[in-house]
Amino acid sequence: MLISRCAWHPRYHGYPLVEGVASWSGWGVKFTDGICADCAVRFRDEYRAFFERRQLDDTHGPEVRRQVA
Repeated sequence: MLISRCAWHPRYHGYPLVEGVASWSGWGVKFTDGICADCAVRFRDEYRAFFERRQLDDTHGPEVRRQVA
């Protein structure tokens, strides 16, 4: 059995979240990690500034890096 769980849930909510059974095949129990919709929203909000800054650096290319260095 393959059980899907949210890997970010303990960080954001303090407790684990099992999303469901991904596969019933086999006798053993295995886990696969993903991210639930609620945690995905929180992750995007938390890292939005980082992603925007990185996109800005990528659009300006080497000239921004030269000025900083």
